[in-house]
Amino acid sequence: MRDTVMSVLRAAFLVLGIAVLAGCGGKSYTAQADAICKKYTKQTSAFAKPTNIADLAVLADKTLPLLDKAANELGALEPPPEKRAVADRWLAQFRKLREDVREIRDRARARDLKGVTTIALRAQQDNAKANDLGTRLGFKLCNKN
Repeated sequence: MRDTVMSVLRAAFLVLGIAVLAGCGGKSYTAQADAICKKYTKQTSAFAKPTNIADLAVLADKTLPLLDKAANELGALEPPPEKRAVADRWLAQFRKLREDVREIRDRARARDLKGVTTIALRAQQDNAKANDLGTRLGFKLCNKN
């Protein structure tokens, strides 16, 4: 279960990374996204893995402010016109993943292991949808976790 929750948190960071880099100039949209995913994967790997439900709440608490900043930046991005519809759907999935992390945090704070597990399973499905959309956008790294 911890691995599932950690993978959801990593997925949220990967989506965050895609968003931040996608708005930058220079390399192609997909190359920028893959580069930032590598960066954020490294950062999320530095977080200590939770060993109990209280640690999980703390980890989610550390993650949420970064996701909030990403959501603001995501709303300001301009994807290539031919990718707009898929990018908009991908952004909606990002917001679902962010909400999943918040709910996991809240359930962990309440020491509701069953609730954490339920949300983590839903988050896995939301992550799979985000990965599918990432593949459709042409990502090579950001659609995997």
